[in-house]
Amino acid sequence: MLTPEHMQQTVDQYLSAINAGDMPAVMALYADDASVEDPAGTEPKRGNAILQFYTNAFSGGAKVELTGPVRISAKAAAFPFRAEIAGPEGQLTVVEVIDIFEFDPDGKVAKMTAHFGPTNLTVQNA
Repeated sequence: MLTPEHMQQTVDQYLSAINAGDMPAVMALYADDASVEDPAGTEPKRGNAILQFYTNAFSGGAKVELTGPVRISAKAAAFPFRAEIAGPEGQLTVVEVIDIFEFDPDGKVAKMTAHFGPTNLTVQNA
């Protein structure tokens, strides 16, 4: 059953899995027919393309952390977080994001949209 506690736990598991570099654990949170729009408004990724996206996005290592409380409604959770993604030659990409998880009745993430734009992204050199 979908509860606020379950949605909060899913967000926590998602961030922990990214920090651990455990993309199979990220995928386990998604429904089989899930879609991911990252960033929102782009062509949705489905199936194996979701795993490929996460693997490519976080292959160099990432640190993510909540920057505010998770907002929970009847079937969705929205959460602000900061992602620090290691890049080539010591570069660090910092992205301030708000992700929205829409859940299916089984408690899996059916749709994820990531909301950010150019003003939410900075690249720092080593």
